[in-house]
Parts: sequence; C-alpha cells; structure tokens
Amino acid sequence: MTVVGIDLGTTNSVVATVQGGGVHVLADENGDRLIPSIVSFHPGGEVLVGRAAKARRRIDPKNTIFSIKRLIGHAFSSPTITEARSRFPFDLREGPGGGPIVHARGQDFTLPEISAFVLRRIRQVASLAVGVSVDKAVITVPAHFNELQRASTKVAGRVAGLEVMRILNEPTAAALAYGLGRTGRERVAVYDFGGGTFDCTILDLNGSVYEVLATAGDSFLGGDDVDQAIAWRMADEILAKHRFDARSDPQSYERLRASAEELKMLLSIHPEATVQIPEVAYGVGGRALDVTFSMNRAEFDALVAPLVDRTFTATQDALGVARLSPSSVDKVILVGGSTRIPLVRRRVEAFFGSRPLDDLNPDEVVAVGAAIQAAALTDATRKQDIPPPPPLLRASDPSPSTQSGPGFGPPSSITQSPTTAAQDFGTLSSPGATSERAPARPSQMPSGNFGAIDEPPTMHSSTGVRVDAEAFTNQVRLPGDLPTQSAVAISHSSPFGAVDDDDIPSIVSSVAAGFGSLEGDNVPSLVSN
Repeated sequence: MTVVGIDLGTTNSVVATVQGGGVHVLADENGDRLIPSIVSFHPGGEVLVGRAAKARRRIDPKNTIFSIKRLIGHAFSSPTITEARSRFPFDLREGPGGGPIVHARGQDFTLPEISAFVLRRIRQVASLAVGVSVDKAVITVPAHFNELQRASTKVAGRVAGLEVMRILNEPTAAALAYGLGRTGRERVAVYDFGGGTFDCTILDLNGSVYEVLATAGDSFLGGDDVDQAIAWRMADEILAKHRFDARSDPQSYERLRASAEELKMLLSIHPEATVQIPEVAYGVGGRALDVTFSMNRAEFDALVAPLVDRTFTATQDALGVARLSPSSVDKVILVGGSTRIPLVRRRVEAFFGSRPLDDLNPDEVVAVGAAIQAAALTDATRKQDIPPPPPLLRASDPSPSTQSGPGFGPPSSITQSPTTAAQDFGTLSSPGATSERAPARPSQMPSGNFGAIDEPPTMHSSTGVRVDAEAFTNQVRLPGDLPTQSAVAISHSSPFGAVDDDDIPSIVSSVAAGFGSLEGDNVPSLVSN
C-alpha cells in the first residue's frame, strides 16, 4: 500500500511518498513536479486541471478557477471574498448559508468541489508514478486554518477518493522535512512566501513534540501579487506608448500576467531580463499589438520591496505573539517559490541575523514532510524497517504535558540526488516520535446557522483546554468522527458553501464524470491495484 503526503498549495501543489527508506517527490507524465492548483471548465464539457488549465487562463479566464485555498472558510460578505471578487475574473456568487460558490459554464460548484478536482489530479499523478492506485494521504494546511477550513479540506480529499489520514500544519511538515528538534529544544521560524499567501509560523521543537507558538500572515500576499505588480507596470507602459489599457480586457491582462510571472522567475536568477508579449491587443483591421518589456534587478527590487515589507510586518506580529525576538530564533526555514527572489533571502537573513535553511527545494519541502508523516501513520512503515507512528497527543491545559514513545520522526540526514520521475531526498532514520500541538485560535466564522460547532478559545486563554485526541491531531472534526453535539455540521445549511456529508457520494460521481480530460490528450485512468 502506498500512502502520500500532499502539499495542497494556493498556486501549485506537490505530492511525495516514502519508498525504500527515501522520500520521493513524484512527477507527472511530463516530468513536472509542480501541479498548478487550477481548474478550467472547457466548453466541450471536459474539466482541465493543472498545466492544461493554467494555459487556459489566457484565453478563458472567466471559466478558469485558481487560488481557491485563499477563499475556503470565508463568508461571502467577508473582506477576503470582496477582495477576491475585485481581483479574480471568474464568477464568485453567494451560495446556501452565506458562503461563496463558483459559477462556471452554467453550473455552481462549492469550494471543496473545486479543491477535489485538484486533489483527484494529484491522486492520478501519484498513482501513475508509483504504479498502483493511491487512496490514502496526509494533506497539509496553513497553521492558521480554522476548523471549518480544515474540515473543507478533508471533505475535498474524500470527494477525490482519498482517505485523509491526517490534516497536518504546513510549518510542522517543513520542520519534519529538515529533521529539526532531534537533538534538543529549538525555536524555529517558518517563513512561507508562496504563490498566493504569506505565513510566518513560530515553532517550539522539543524532541518528539512540535508546538506552534504563533502564526501570522496575509491571504493576499504572494508570488501572484508580485506578478500583478509587474503586470501593472507593463500595463502602464503600454498605456503610455499605445494608448491601450490592458487592464480593461481580461484576456489582454492575463497575457501580461503570464509574462510578468516569466519575468519574475528570470529576474530571480539574472540581473536583467526581457520578455516578448505577443498579441496583447488587436487594432484596426485585426492587426496584433506585440510588445517587448525589459527590467533589471534594481527595478525589480524597488517594485517588490513594499510586498516584502508586508511579510516582515506579519513576521513581527508572529514573534510578538510568541514573545520572542528575531535573535532568539534558532533556525529559519524558507518555504514557497517566492523565497527564491534574492531580495527576500537578503531581507530574511538581515532580519533574523542568520542564514536561513534552504537546502531543500522550497516548493517541495512541505510535501516531503507530509510524506514522512504519512509513512508514520501506516503499517507500511514497518515493512521498510521504520518505527511505528507516534501516539496521539492529548492536552488538558494551555501548556499540556505530552506523551510520546518510539515512533517515526524526521530524517536524520537528507541527501539529494537527481532523478527523472521523482526527486530522491535520501535515506531516512527516525530517532523518535513526532506529535503536534497548535495554538487555539478565535473562530473566523461569523454568527449564523452553523449547526453544532465548538469554537476554540483564544490563543492566550487563561482557562483550561480539553482537546479530543482525534480532533487535536487533525484539528478537524467531521460528521461521524465525534458525537453529534461536538461535531461540526458540514451541510448546505452550514456556512460558506460547505458540503453535506450525505451528499459526498453524488458529488464524487459528478466530479469523476467531469474528469474525463486532464493534462494532455492521453492521460490514462487511475491505475488499479
């Protein structure tokens, strides 16, 4: 039985597994390890996911859905959804219970359904890579996700045909991948600057226990915002030279945005770069407007500096909640593709006073940690001479005592070597168990019809906290997991376009039916055992 770890990202997703004592990041049939978290509804009825969907952002932005992770768990009337509706070209509407739904090709989709399309593609990639059907996974989420957001992610996994073994905090996964905390207590900052969001999480690692001390972030701060800043600079130049505002036309703007993303990646490597942008617009007689745009590193740094400044505002907030100074942090982990920007790396090092850890691919490190946790939760680990998984942690007060025993911990060494279909992260040895603690946070859910929901206490509650072991480990409860009065009601009458547990079989069928065409033209079905 093969189990996988999935980093379900805002912009890109990654899947990894433990095989032969090593962690492998799995690639698709084209050798790509990054799977764009994008879904496009084709006029022919097919559902495109990943790179095929990303390509359609230029030609069909209204029916191409992205950055859903930013939106899950928010009310339609929330500032987050209001901001998304002003930014995103696809149609977000108010659904049952006051939550957002996506309207595309005359159909309505809940946000977990959109995520399920992405997860089903991830499952397909993993199954093709390992040669057997994959049906169990650990899925990561930001540490700040509330209970409903975690529940929505778990529902999406179930709709995609996955048994979600655990919902794991992304910063915990990153720390697992680096094998931190084995030799003693360490305070670690995880600086996660991804495609759509920024999060800084402060962890206290003590042997087998990983505790989240604080987390802070911004749901609209990531590589996409860097792309937008460059695209607007391009649009300003085109407007000045050609008297055409590309921002007024969704297709023209998507061409700029795609070119801006390319320019960003080039400038993260080279001191200057130039991109060609074909067919930005069409003039009289159908004549195409093609433009060339150049930028150097200094101009790039000046353009993105305000965005980078915002990451350190959130970082300082997290440190303040944890009551730590930058110099008291022992190690800093870089996560997310935007940490490749040279200015970001320089600023992180200057802020913390030490060089951040960047040995592992920042796009893949979370999936690597998730794969390690997934291997720990299955009997398959014993077949690979890996110790059994850790026991569940139970807390009875804000600073709970922990119980741990022999278990599967982080790798003691990681050696990278190039491969084709999978990235090998080396041999694993596991000295101890790993448990996870997270801060209790105020619910982000407004008052209304929620069913039975237990709202967590505030982060610094002076009252005792009693946490169910299953809920504590996953930080999520679904119908059937716990007695009725302590379970979250996930239904169409609950908030934010959530999915009714009883509706999952029919949704699975509809998702599967629409999943006929994925990346490329000849992607086979899921491999059978």
